[in-house]
Amino acid sequence: MSSEIIWNDCRKCNQNTKHKVLGNTSKVTPPDIYHDETIYYLLECNGCETIAFREEYHDYEQYYPISEDEYEHPISVETYPHFIKDHIPLEFSFDLPPIVENIYRESITAIQREAYTLAGLGLRATIEAICNDKEITGRNLQVRINNMSRSGMISKSDTQRLHAIRFMGNDAAHEIKKAKKESVMIALKIVEHLLLSVYIFENEVSKYLETPISTLDELIPILDKKLKLIDSGSTFTFVKLLGSAKRRILDGIESLESEFIQRITDGVYDKVELTSQPDGSAETNQWFKKAAGS
Repeated sequence: MSSEIIWNDCRKCNQNTKHKVLGNTSKVTPPDIYHDETIYYLLECNGCETIAFREEYHDYEQYYPISEDEYEHPISVETYPHFIKDHIPLEFSFDLPPIVENIYRESITAIQREAYTLAGLGLRATIEAICNDKEITGRNLQVRINNMSRSGMISKSDTQRLHAIRFMGNDAAHEIKKAKKESVMIALKIVEHLLLSVYIFENEVSKYLETPISTLDELIPILDKKLKLIDSGSTFTFVKLLGSAKRRILDGIESLESEFIQRITDGVYDKVELTSQPDGSAETNQWFKKAAGS
């Protein structure tokens, strides 16, 4: 095995690192046609052991002086699989809806291939896909972005940034105007911030942090867990059953209790029964009793 070491960009380390050459071969153009050479390397990063393929092109016909006695020739390098240097991919992308993830991934691929016109279209389409998934309606993307803001999904600053991406996508679609790399990279950061806040943060926060509760459907799983900890026939008020979870209801606790009572009355929720106030209790609110067998 070759002991040769060369420096190459590593997609996992996200920097230029030493790589061990696992193998290499070259193809040379016949000298009577053109004097150049393409060298192909199979590499392994010395740090993370990621495998990569390097294509190195040498144009020997274009030698130029770098000092009085020294000359160099142009060398171009491409590493496969393609990756975006200094870009950290989103974690937990499996939290994204399939259609949103697919368009986002295709946009990433376009950027990796430096196809910035397609990347501009793809990032714009990713915003459209988010609107579709979240059922944000409107006659065009301009209106839909504004409606995202009105719904509270994004801030005013986010709204302006998404419109900037819309402009870039429109230029790519209608004027076939290639976006600058710097513009696309900023747009990618904006879209990834949107994906994080709309999907990934929402899912991860709900798993590991307590968030405010505004609907009974959000509250029912918590009530179910608390009911498992008490005996059948036990009585309690709505607030007593909530316990520390009460702090998660910032307003509207009375309307949630009324809706809870209605579900019990209609037979929709059968783990709890309505009961009368215990003798001697100073609590005047509705009392509940855990149903037998629940």
